[in-house]
Amino acid sequence: MDAIVVGRNDLGESDRIVRLLTATDGRVSAVARGARRSKKRFAGALDPGTRLTVTLRKGRGELATLTQATVRKAPNRARTDFYRIAAMLYGCELAASLAPEGGEAERLYGLLDVWLDVLEDVQTVGTASQVALEAKALTFAGLCPALVHCARCGEPMVADGHFDDDAGGALHPWCGVGKRVSLIWLQSVETLRRTPLRDTVGQPWTGSAWLIADFARYHIGHPLKARRLLMDATSGDLTP
Repeated sequence: MDAIVVGRNDLGESDRIVRLLTATDGRVSAVARGARRSKKRFAGALDPGTRLTVTLRKGRGELATLTQATVRKAPNRARTDFYRIAAMLYGCELAASLAPEGGEAERLYGLLDVWLDVLEDVQTVGTASQVALEAKALTFAGLCPALVHCARCGEPMVADGHFDDDAGGALHPWCGVGKRVSLIWLQSVETLRRTPLRDTVGQPWTGSAWLIADFARYHIGHPLKARRLLMDATSGDLTP
């Protein structure tokens, strides 16, 4: 089974729990026995952002056991550059948080796979690519916010309006309240949502960089830990 490492944490004195994203089984957690005790066992394979071919053995407990892991691709630039590291961890956490546990997640898996490739390119991704990643991830999870139509009345957005997480996205001024957004911003996010992720690299961005991230946090139900790291890597005066 092909998988992407999206997180890990220590278990006991020698084991490690590794969190994986797969196309067929969504989010999967497995125990890597002896991973902390031996430098050779799973050497370098359990770092976030690493793409693997894995063998899992299901036991009687809730967690499977990771019996074999072969590295297909490992981060390179995203291990040495602070911004790329932050963007890699953010992408892994976002995709994993939106993926079902034990269910199909082919499109989210594919999106993260492309994101990891883009982070290894010479040109660094920017805010436009981050917003595109968020909008696409929400779409693939069935949670796409209303952008070009009002979330309440369904009519097209033809002027500046509001954006409300609870309402489901964009609102006409007469349909509700929320954070003020321009029509140009809404249209720009919709364009990024439909643009191949690779083609968003280098595109300029103006306006809020975190409204779609806030929408994702609302539906996930908790803040993403890597968001603070990404904010620190971009502009330290931002607050989540």
